[in-house]
Amino acid sequence: MRRWVSLLLILVVAMSLAGCGEEWRKKFVRKKKDVAKKPRIYQTKRYTKEPTESLYSKHYNYSISWLSELADDLGQNSKKDSRCIEEALDQVGELQIFLVPEKAKELDKHINRLKEVRDLIIRHDLGQANMDYARRTVEREERFLRTEFYYNKIKKYMRKSFDEKEEGEMEEVEAKEAAGAAVVKGG
Repeated sequence: MRRWVSLLLILVVAMSLAGCGEEWRKKFVRKKKDVAKKPRIYQTKRYTKEPTESLYSKHYNYSISWLSELADDLGQNSKKDSRCIEEALDQVGELQIFLVPEKAKELDKHINRLKEVRDLIIRHDLGQANMDYARRTVEREERFLRTEFYYNKIKKYMRKSFDEKEEGEMEEVEAKEAAGAAVVKGG
């Protein structure tokens, strides 16, 4: 009997060392069922961001900064020139968003002048004459922004919200709302 027990014990130890014990255990142990994960539902919240003095001032200061940097360093590094003019155009474009449409249209011709300079820079067509023209144009547009579009002068032309529509669009919306209210009352 002792022999059988020791033989059985040796057999069990040999199987566990050989790795068979793990396989036998896996065969007889229940597997956990995969539980379907519940989908996550995200509710998006719409934030209303109103035009403020600080936001306008931020874009105004960035545009002035990029324009002055371009005027100072024009022609030294073509990649830097390209980056400066692109950033300046983006920031001046952002200024338009803050303004009522009538005042924003005043910036269009100045943006077009800056786009001409951008085209010169991108084409690498900055000979001495073009470089002087580009520098004078950038300095002129920077001066214009400093004198005509600083916050204290422009604050009466600021939009009340970014969702404002132009007057023609507002009249159409009001007419549709009035027609919808009449249908509701009549129906």
